[in-house]
Parts: sequence; C-alpha cells; structure tokens
Amino acid sequence: MGHKNYVYQCFAFDNRIKQYFYPGEDFERFKKEMDMEERLVLALEMFFDEEAFMPALVHKIEELLGEGNFIYDFWEFGDDDFSLYWYIKKSVYHEKMKLIRQWVKFEELEEFVWFEELDA
Repeated sequence: MGHKNYVYQCFAFDNRIKQYFYPGEDFERFKKEMDMEERLVLALEMFFDEEAFMPALVHKIEELLGEGNFIYDFWEFGDDDFSLYWYIKKSVYHEKMKLIRQWVKFEELEEFVWFEELDA
C-alpha cells in the first residue's frame, strides 16, 4: 500500500500519563527491568483488551483524527515513555494536528504528550 498522500506522525507520551488519562491495571504492570519479550507480551495483552489504557488512548487519538483519515502503524515502549505512530492524510493533517493540540491542552496533558507537526 502506498502512503504518498499521508504524513507519518509520531505521538510520544510520558508513562505518567496513565495516572491522568486512564489508570489501567495492565499498564501498571510495566516495569523498567522487563526484557523485550515480557514487554511484547504485555503490549499485546493491552492492545487486545479494549478496556485497557493503550486501546483507550489509541481510540481517543483515532476519534480525533476522524474515520478514514489515518492508518494506525506501530507503537514503541521505552523505560520512561512510549510512542504511537499513524499515517495521517495530508489533506486533513494540519487541521487534525490542531485538534489534537487543543485536546491535549483541554485535558491539561501538555507535560505528558509531545509531538512535532511536520510540513505536509
């Protein structure tokens, strides 16, 4: 599938966001000393549990992006943060990034969410 009409966007989140956005039990199980296999198992469990923190956050971002405007791509876990990646349609990119920025401000999550708006 070609992605030439999309912008590849990363959204980074401080792990502390879970205390403010959704205190999901699965995410609380994440520990810095987990090896990559343990992290993968935990990530997959969270991804398929619709009530868990990660699916709830992904759903909220996708709700803001609007159906048909994105392709969800990937996630990465780090010790202190994690990232989520989407392809966002160029035709709505700046409008949707503004909406996400407004949501972050409204929810008072500025210190927990960061992303760079790219040229589209």
